[in-house]
Amino acid sequence: MNEEPQSGGWWRTVPGMLTAAAGIITAVTGLIVALQQAGIFDGEKQKAPQVQNEAIKPSKARENPVPPAPDATKPSSTSQVAPYSVNLSAGTQVRVGDLVYTVLTARLERYAPNKLSLRFEVRMTNNGRYPANFWASSFRLLVDGVPRAPENDLDEVVKDHSAKEGIVEFVIPDTTTNAGLQIGDVGKEAPAISLDLKGVKP
Repeated sequence: MNEEPQSGGWWRTVPGMLTAAAGIITAVTGLIVALQQAGIFDGEKQKAPQVQNEAIKPSKARENPVPPAPDATKPSSTSQVAPYSVNLSAGTQVRVGDLVYTVLTARLERYAPNKLSLRFEVRMTNNGRYPANFWASSFRLLVDGVPRAPENDLDEVVKDHSAKEGIVEFVIPDTTTNAGLQIGDVGKEAPAISLDLKGVKP
């Protein structure tokens, strides 16, 4: 008779223990959630955006870069290639048969160390009945008696009763003071336009 109430008391305490355990688990879980929302467990994660923000700052500096200061020791490109006019002392027009060559401009420029570029703008007028060649083979520059061919490859065709302009360029030593330009008729005995290059060195 005394054993039955004790047996019944044992089974009644098991649900009580489970309920108590569930209450403890719920309380602990609630505490963890509350601490996580308060940011205690995310202390290290919150520092990461600060590093990203600092990494972004240099990009703002690149939006308006400051140009480097010019080097005063280096000559400007404009001064290196500034052209100088050359006076033609003996006429600027040459007639060869039906062809008339007119030298429009003559420019002297720095080409390289110890070298100059002598550029002529020439118009060829073809008064003949057939097309004619307007090319580099019709030009030579005499420097100290030595004929020089043009550096550029002028190769045009001028139709009959028409005209066309072209550029003829020679490269000469920068010590050259006098030269002669042959047009149309070139060779040892051909006439040449005298060029005075004194005092016009770039």
